[in-house]
Amino acid sequence: MRRATPSARSVAASRRAPTASQVAATREVVGWYLSRYYRTEWDPGLLRMFCDPRWVGAFAVRPELVRQGDPEALFRLLVTVTMFQRRQDAQIMRILRGIPPEAAEELTTSSRLTALAKGSACRHARTLESLHEDCDLTKRNGLGVCHANPRMQCHLKVHTVLLKRYGHFGKMPTSAALVVSGAGSDLGALRENAFEMTQDQHERALLLERAVSRIWRVSDKIAAMFLSALTNPDLGEGLAPWTEGLDWSHFVVVDSNVDLFLRAIAFRGPWTYAARREFIQALAARVDLREFRPELHSYNPRLVQQAMYLFMSIANRRGAVVDCSKTGATACARCPLLLKRRCALRVKSMRAGTRSLKATQSTLGA
Repeated sequence: MRRATPSARSVAASRRAPTASQVAATREVVGWYLSRYYRTEWDPGLLRMFCDPRWVGAFAVRPELVRQGDPEALFRLLVTVTMFQRRQDAQIMRILRGIPPEAAEELTTSSRLTALAKGSACRHARTLESLHEDCDLTKRNGLGVCHANPRMQCHLKVHTVLLKRYGHFGKMPTSAALVVSGAGSDLGALRENAFEMTQDQHERALLLERAVSRIWRVSDKIAAMFLSALTNPDLGEGLAPWTEGLDWSHFVVVDSNVDLFLRAIAFRGPWTYAARREFIQALAARVDLREFRPELHSYNPRLVQQAMYLFMSIANRRGAVVDCSKTGATACARCPLLLKRRCALRVKSMRAGTRSLKATQSTLGA
């Protein structure tokens, strides 16, 4: 297997190099993740999940189409991934599973969304610029509404109700379709444009990230989540269609759970997205993944970040049958100190116990 190595950018990028204790804690968490969660159905946010109707309902993509780089499959994946922001994974999956297949088909078909936009009676829905800048879509009493054309029923108002997020989130699927159509025929055109513009693999990753980030509500985190699914060879189980020709190690998903881990190992910032990504890349450069599983690339920041995320995700771990917490109290007793001190489930349990004790003492005192 081709060995991935950290680029000069990623090795030198962090303003503060990781300490030995930070590397040691990260190494323990990576080992925990790879031994329990990696390539199981309980590993959230990866391609396996988005191919499984049990998790995402009618939004599931066929794995063979993803592997082939089928444009409509990739677009469906893009819309589905963008749903996963500012809510727990389980909540988003319940929303997705509750959307009827015919509605899911409309929400994830680029050509249909583009036709709806171009044929809209509202001028605010016809172009990407007007959709982003002039459309004031929101929700009131559970219904999609706007001030510009309050009496007009448009597809955006229908979509914002279907997606069950904040009011203006209904613009997201149409925005994605307009970004894609503006770049060419499909998502593959975004990749081709990046490859034509430069030979530098890192610059290609940046260009793709910028292109995807033009979509309404696609943040650095969502762009990295989507692009890593298409490019990272260790996360896609052979499904990722865009692994060659660009720096896939750039795509790191930094969310609130990752932040909890960074705080737990005393990362001092700065707390910009770029700085956190760079610090994780620097940590990953010190953790050789082949020591745990020889089939992996030795350097893979996204995989290291996934371990951080899952270790600190109380909601995901409580629902996973493979979690060490399901093996009884003896698991905690055997847990290495570097893990035990930072375990999100243990810390929450201890805090709950402390609150219960204080409440009892207060009652007795009264």
